[in-house]
Amino acid sequence: MKYLNLTKSFAVIAMFSLILVACKKPTVSTPLGDAGQTLVKILGGGTPASLSKMPVDFVPTPTKLLVMELRRDIPNEAELNRTMTVTVKDDTAAVRIANPAYILMPTAWFTVQTDGIKTGGQGGTWTFTFAPGEFAKEIYVTIPNATVLNPSSLYGMGFTITSADADGIITSQKSKVVEIGAKNDWDGIYSQEGTFVDLINAAFTYWGAPQEYALVTAGASTCVVNNNDLNTGYPGYLFLNGGSGTYYGSYGLIITFNPATGAISDLHNYYGDPAFPATGGGNPATGTGAPLYAASNTRRAVLDPSGVNAVQGNKDILIKHWLVQPNAVAGFPAPYIRSTFDERWTYVGPR
Repeated sequence: MKYLNLTKSFAVIAMFSLILVACKKPTVSTPLGDAGQTLVKILGGGTPASLSKMPVDFVPTPTKLLVMELRRDIPNEAELNRTMTVTVKDDTAAVRIANPAYILMPTAWFTVQTDGIKTGGQGGTWTFTFAPGEFAKEIYVTIPNATVLNPSSLYGMGFTITSADADGIITSQKSKVVEIGAKNDWDGIYSQEGTFVDLINAAFTYWGAPQEYALVTAGASTCVVNNNDLNTGYPGYLFLNGGSGTYYGSYGLIITFNPATGAISDLHNYYGDPAFPATGGGNPATGTGAPLYAASNTRRAVLDPSGVNAVQGNKDILIKHWLVQPNAVAGFPAPYIRSTFDERWTYVGPR
């Protein structure tokens, strides 16, 4: 709760106003508008609901988030000293509208700190009472252990002002949706570019433009590498086949970093790891799992040890890797390298 003492401020304003009136009379009248009225809003809110992204570190230690701050903007001391009651809906409908893929976070995964009174569970209503002198109310959410979150999912909370008494006017800043997602240090959007060679098909050539990669947290130091330029976005690599766009089926990347050094400590094929769901690029359930993580078509992702293979100081990632496919290059000696990649993933920003 926040209090405001405006006695001196209003006295100074009143004296200054008298001086102005004595010195000069206005020649044009101005409409009253909202003057003299108390305006009620959610900071950062909107109509329809605005979106606020609040990523949390994928760690087993508590994280506290200020998910909503309710304000009443008062015009004078008399209004500040009135008691006002404001109701705010736990707006699950606004969450669905903002993004149908958002998940409502199970209540067992977080605690709430506020002096508002909740009626009903998810989808219920908060009631806040502003005492004389109060102008702000908050809702804090504490997540004791972010590792319970599914890092490949996003969670949503919604808040919408539904009523205000004491002549309060609800403004257009009345609704807000908060997006919560677990993210590690490497999670983000990257611009991928570099060289690519397919050793058995000369018609396969570099895409010709940077591809947008989204590194999505899959563990404390592991990310799934989604290609946002590939259809609806999933793990995979785009290239040209005789000038036309295509991609390798059942081939995508899961990358793991050494937190102490920033070096890439592991790379394997998403479609060889049965722990992950199917996408338009293939079905990991048919993969071999550890230690090779080979897809059903034998494709594997392997680090090229001649590369830097590490995160740089500016968060860019330098990486060289191979697509290994024994059933396509059986006549070649091990390690059956089909394609080579020498790339820089330039960090763009958070996703």
